[in-house]
Amino acid sequence: MSMDTARGRRSVMGEGGRLRRTRVCFAVLGALGMTLAGGAHAQSLETQAAAGTAPPTESTVINLINLLVKQGVLTKASASGLIAQAQAEAAQAKAASASAPRAAAAVVNAPTQPGDVAVPYVPQVVRDQIRDQVKQEVVAQAKAENWAQPNTFPDWVSRITINGDVRVRDEGEYFSPRNVTGLTNFAAINSGTPYDVNPNTNTSVPPQLNTTQDRNEASVRARLGVTAVISDQLSTGVQLASGDTDGPASTTTLLGNDFGRQNIWLNQAWFKYQPLGWLNVTAGRFDNPFFSSDLLYSRDLEFDGIATNFRHLLPGNDSVTLFGTAGVFPIQYSSDSFVGENADSSSSNTKWMLGAQLGAEWKIDEQNKLKGAIAYYDFMNLKGELSAPCALYLGATSCSTDDDAPASMQKGNTLIALRNIAQNPNLPAGDTPEPQLFGLAYNYRLFDAKLEWDTKVTDLFKLRLDGEYVRNLAYNTNTAFSAASTPVNNYNNASSSSTVTQADYKSGANGFLFKVTLGEPDTLEKGQWNFSVTYKYLEPDAVLDAFTDPDFNLGGTNAKGYIIGAQYAVARNAWLSARYLSAREVYGPPLSIDVLQLELDAHF
Repeated sequence: MSMDTARGRRSVMGEGGRLRRTRVCFAVLGALGMTLAGGAHAQSLETQAAAGTAPPTESTVINLINLLVKQGVLTKASASGLIAQAQAEAAQAKAASASAPRAAAAVVNAPTQPGDVAVPYVPQVVRDQIRDQVKQEVVAQAKAENWAQPNTFPDWVSRITINGDVRVRDEGEYFSPRNVTGLTNFAAINSGTPYDVNPNTNTSVPPQLNTTQDRNEASVRARLGVTAVISDQLSTGVQLASGDTDGPASTTTLLGNDFGRQNIWLNQAWFKYQPLGWLNVTAGRFDNPFFSSDLLYSRDLEFDGIATNFRHLLPGNDSVTLFGTAGVFPIQYSSDSFVGENADSSSSNTKWMLGAQLGAEWKIDEQNKLKGAIAYYDFMNLKGELSAPCALYLGATSCSTDDDAPASMQKGNTLIALRNIAQNPNLPAGDTPEPQLFGLAYNYRLFDAKLEWDTKVTDLFKLRLDGEYVRNLAYNTNTAFSAASTPVNNYNNASSSSTVTQADYKSGANGFLFKVTLGEPDTLEKGQWNFSVTYKYLEPDAVLDAFTDPDFNLGGTNAKGYIIGAQYAVARNAWLSARYLSAREVYGPPLSIDVLQLELDAHF
């Protein structure tokens, strides 16, 4: 650094603190000093540095100052002052050069403050090192702050993010030889043609569940989403997903369809409004907003409706965070065609879910965190009712309570026949066909409690303990058997439902889950791993079977058993996993199903 440089540095730093003291400012001003030091053309570097006669290049100084203004480092007022000062110093330098002897080696601007150092000469190799270092730092910051190539992309690009995931799975399904056969697939009946349960008019068997044939299947899951930030408070998103059907519980697509193309569905479409930093409102179709496990809801389940979430530190305690969710979610509407044919049908057939949850997260110390919540979910108007007398023989195409048949089902919930079919007087007694649909025997008002504890066994091993309990408060066998239609269970044939008595019938309203996870719960970084063991118990009418995990017992309720899993991250946001799920019935005829899953997942 020459003494001209030192003088320039003091003059710039003397702008009353108006320059921003950033690394970029120092870098450019350092380059300016180098330019001032090497501005003379007729003298050697040593002579110019000693004599202090090197005049600054005015155009270069002005250009650099203008560049700093353009990048927002200097204000226009500060730049004007610097330009005027540079021009004045240039004039002084020319005058001094004309009057001073060329061989003089006077020191200009000697140190005036403790710590200031006058450097009459900087070797070329040092100047090169300084220049290269400054260049690297400026370029790095320019790229990080996106001003190296201004106006390269339109503004909306920076407000759009793309995310998604891909999973490839091999699954083996193994059925016990002790399993019962001939279990009716009520979901297939409700989604297809009503099944004639009169053995005098129909000798064919109803759709049945596979309970005996082992199989191995390859499948994929793919999801692709786009999120857009509209403003500081408003954002929106859309996600597409694979899936064999539009059912709510799974987005898995089986391979082996003669190499045919697979279905893509609208999986999410939502707006999120955040009026406060701790409060947001989401509307549309979106991820499960509640703190819960797959005891109640499949991990692929999306919610339709509107939900409000809050998360806020407990006043006066920065180690406890309160959180909660409340929402309204439509499940099923009556179709216009059904209402048109059944004008006297109750308008209450629209099915809803109201949900509310309140919880707290306590950071006990650096190694322990406890999170818990209680919730209440009220599924409204889901219970089926026996229809008014329905004269199908006169040409009616539906009965007054057909709309009570659930649009989505798996297996496990107790059901009732919905149609009260009038007998044809022109036929012998018992010879009138009775094509039936089936609805739920109970309402579902669920109380749920969940607790999660994260700790460390040692400095190397994390441990997570999960527990959850659910009970259907609306479960009452007396109420079910007081109805005009006798309840049937998914483990009884429709044709034999009339023989079921309350003494023979068994169901239940409770469910619980315990899970132990050793290792990193979310394997997002390469080399992370975990090992988990889960025990799950779910009685037939504890929750709605339509929304449960489709893998454990191949979906539905009335199942108990364990799950053993392991996961290893092979790269950032990519992991291999293996799970073994073993389940059997809680009540009813024997049904044991084991499932082995090997997967490769990647998120982006």
